[in-house]
Amino acid sequence: MSAAIEQAVNCVLSLFLIGLVGYVLDRRGWFGPETRVLVPRLVTLITLPPYLFVNIITTFSHDELIHLVYGVLVPAASILLTYALGWLTSRLLRVRRGRRGLFRVGYATSNTIFIGLPVNVALFGVEALPYVLLYFFANTTFFWTAGNYSLSLDGERPPERVFSRETAKRLFSPPLIGFLLGVLAVLAEIRPPAFFVSAAGYVGGLTIPLAIIFIGLTLASANLRQLTLDRDVVGLLLGRFLISPLTVILILRLVDLPPLMAKVFIIQSSLPVITSAVLLAGYHRTDTAYASVVVSLSTLLSLATIPLYMVVVTLMFG
Repeated sequence: MSAAIEQAVNCVLSLFLIGLVGYVLDRRGWFGPETRVLVPRLVTLITLPPYLFVNIITTFSHDELIHLVYGVLVPAASILLTYALGWLTSRLLRVRRGRRGLFRVGYATSNTIFIGLPVNVALFGVEALPYVLLYFFANTTFFWTAGNYSLSLDGERPPERVFSRETAKRLFSPPLIGFLLGVLAVLAEIRPPAFFVSAAGYVGGLTIPLAIIFIGLTLASANLRQLTLDRDVVGLLLGRFLISPLTVILILRLVDLPPLMAKVFIIQSSLPVITSAVLLAGYHRTDTAYASVVVSLSTLLSLATIPLYMVVVTLMFG
């Protein structure tokens, strides 16, 4: 038990120090608005796709990958169930218009890449990456389809269809394409040249530090005066940090998964509100201040909840 707590605390502190670099440099004026856009674009478009591709082709064999795919059903089911609970809670709390869509989507989806990827790799090693990607696939698919539609119903723009050309563009983002290309390469038993794999590995190695530096930038630019705890904020935070992981734990009681896969799914489900929620809130002209508050607060709170859930998964699976 003490070893698990020490590992979780060390993980959080190491990631905190990397994030502190971004926070301090932003406060010192190194980064302007353009840089705050550049860093996530670098991660999303340049470093993350090769990172996912290389790790898929170097981690799995053909048979191992086929056996693994069934595991995506657990995060998919938990996200759908959590969204339904978020919808019910938003009605019970009478969450006001402009916040309802984000409340429900925030209940169900988490920051599986910018926080989930470095946290799980730091906690469990690179062996956890495949399971991180399974949750990422379910999380991303839901967010850019049903989640996007839910937010559009709450905004000033005309509601979007669940599946459309624009939805497909957002869904099939470079990270997901990198992931899928890696899967196809393994299934087709195609091995890229060594120089290509090496170059992709070097570029992909920038992913985790850049992702954490971006979180530091986000917190540095947050308006702390807006971080108020009203009913709508507290309700969403309880859903994100309590209801969502409990839903995964309940489903895991009904299915038999490898311990590491189960641990990763619980950690992934307990992470902060997905950062892209702020972007979609702005696009659909909903309550962007509320979106910024729940993303910032949930990110800060995760410094405490990540060690807590590391203890939980250690007690459950050893």
